[in-house]
Amino acid sequence: MAEFRLSAEHQRFASWARATAAEHLTPLARHDGRVNRPLLKAMGDLGLLRAVFGGTGDQPPRDAAALQLCLLREAIAQVSGEAETALALQGLGSYPILQSGTPELAARWIPRIVTGEAAAAFALSEPGAGSDAAALGLGAEPDGDGWRVTGV
Repeated sequence: MAEFRLSAEHQRFASWARATAAEHLTPLARHDGRVNRPLLKAMGDLGLLRAVFGGTGDQPPRDAAALQLCLLREAIAQVSGEAETALALQGLGSYPILQSGTPELAARWIPRIVTGEAAAAFALSEPGAGSDAAALGLGAEPDGDGWRVTGV
C-alpha cells in the first residue's frame, strides 16, 4: 500500500492558512444565516478565494491546486465553520458560470467573486426533495428552439 505524506511546503501552507483564518476570519464570523460580506471581502483580500479557482482566478482547480484547496478548506474549517462554508459556496456558485456561462458573464462575475466583492450563490429546492439533488424530479427537454421545463 502506498503511503501519502504532505510535503513540508504543504504543511507550512496548512499552518499558515489555519493561523490566517484564526486571526482574520474567526473574528468576522456571526452565524446569522445571512451572506457575511465582510467575511467574504476579507477572504478575497487575503487571496483565499483565488484557491477556489486553482490560483488563477478563472478556472476550477486541477491536480496540485486541488490538494491546496483541500488543505485550505480543512485548515479554515478547524477554526471557522462559517468561513469554510463561505469558501466552499463560492466554488459551488461559481462553477456553473465557468462551465456553462458565456465568456462575458464569467468576465463580469468571476473577478468580483475572487476579490470577495461579489458573493456567488447556488440554490436548489423542490417539494418533497428539499435540497437533495438526487431526489429532484425537475427536468428539461428540448422543445423546438428552446427547452420545456417539467416538474414542480
